[in-house]
Amino acid sequence: MGAVPVPEVVWSAVEERARSVGPDAVSRTGDDSLRVRGLTGDSRTVVPGCLFACIPGATSDGHRYAAAAAAAGAAALLVEHPVPVGLPQLVVPSVRAVLGPVGALLAGDPSAALRLVGVTGSNGKTTTSTLVHGVLDAAGQRSGVVTTLGARLGGRLRETALTTPEAPELQAALRWMLDQGARSAVVEASSIALDMGRLDGLAFELAVFTGFEEDHLDHHGTVEHYWASKARLFEPGRAAAGVVVVDDPWGRRLADQAAIPVTRVGTSADADVRVAGWRSGSGGTEVLIADADGVHLVRTALVGRMHVTNIAAAWAAGRRLGVPAPDVTAGLAAAPPPRGRNTVLRAPGAPLVVVDYAHTPKALDLALETARGLAAPEGRVHLVLGARGRRDRYKRQGLGAAARAADAVWLTNEGSHGEDPAAIVADLRLGLLGGLSEVRTVLDRGTAIHHAVAAAGPGDVVLIVGRGHETRLQDTVDPRGAVHFDDAEVARAAQLGGSAESSRLFDGAARAS
Repeated sequence: MGAVPVPEVVWSAVEERARSVGPDAVSRTGDDSLRVRGLTGDSRTVVPGCLFACIPGATSDGHRYAAAAAAAGAAALLVEHPVPVGLPQLVVPSVRAVLGPVGALLAGDPSAALRLVGVTGSNGKTTTSTLVHGVLDAAGQRSGVVTTLGARLGGRLRETALTTPEAPELQAALRWMLDQGARSAVVEASSIALDMGRLDGLAFELAVFTGFEEDHLDHHGTVEHYWASKARLFEPGRAAAGVVVVDDPWGRRLADQAAIPVTRVGTSADADVRVAGWRSGSGGTEVLIADADGVHLVRTALVGRMHVTNIAAAWAAGRRLGVPAPDVTAGLAAAPPPRGRNTVLRAPGAPLVVVDYAHTPKALDLALETARGLAAPEGRVHLVLGARGRRDRYKRQGLGAAARAADAVWLTNEGSHGEDPAAIVADLRLGLLGGLSEVRTVLDRGTAIHHAVAAAGPGDVVLIVGRGHETRLQDTVDPRGAVHFDDAEVARAAQLGGSAESSRLFDGAARAS
């Protein structure tokens, strides 16, 4: 199916949509002889005839780029104060507050024609989104999915810059899916995106909550604000119904307080969808799920304890959306594990390597539990651990404390973003104090991975956490800045006997290819 051009929108309709958020929008010099097509907040992506949104940011103000947008062909500006540029301007109290609704209008309101599912939680969003997407596809509801890994429909992928893209990019992705024949879409909803209004203008048929622990306090400031940001997905008018994992107090609180119908998922006896049993190994995970219709055995290719409630939540979501139980079971079985989520790498005579995105203490606990279960009876677990620079410093000691469950820990750089990598590692070491793990510091990440694999025996497991699917290492200590670096690529080279030096050549190979 070919793409359907998004129609031009008359200026009065843009004004009306902006005023639907608040009545204080003021048009300057615009009338219905003006028509706009598309919305962007990035002056580098301006196309002739579009509306350019001047978004104030933490380090830059979009109003400074209004002239550049005009020179590139923008037809009008969305601003918080008038700027000396000769284009029609719509002045609003907050550009960010109207981005979602206006972006939806200029994308042709794609969500009105799609069944939307939103997935939020501290851990498991990408995995659960992927599972729900698989369920909808298995039911014959051609489905798209937007996650940390990008926007995907069938075998086609559109790269996105953020877990949940900015509103114009998200609306454009949904429009693309609809134009390609999608009937439904699953959107990974980060707390920051909910807090900043990137999902405004969307109506979800179902919202899913995967669980909660402290994270992103560098943005939210307090745990209460972080939780409240996620709870916004469950507000009436934003979602019609919810699926909530209630195995932690925050999930139970959300289920109790939500003003929409909620299906409770978990291991407790009062859950509507209950995990009655499970087992996991290197070949996948089986979960026994009990609900009002009976007991169901679900098999997936996912590996690890951390996925059990994700699987149950995806089951509950499918059933809540009216998908027959056999199709839910088939969809969960067929859904491929997301890249970098407990990705298992094997090689003859080499230790098993697991690459995972785990970047919170609770996620690391579960990843280490999984690694221990994959090791031979007398096998050891070697952990390659770092923490992101200039982000969530408060949780570094918690990561170190969780790392005590490993037999050997290789502390390394995960991407310093200009912070001193040695200082980051020192914070992690504080959490490891009092533990019995062998701890080594190797700041070069490629060397750390090679050393960990070389030190491990065939019955051991090497667990590499923190980056998962990511392929760009942002390290301004390195004169090259952001470089190509894929944990799985480096680990595979180490398993096959490649040298540590070869890991430093990945960037050059990527640039040459």
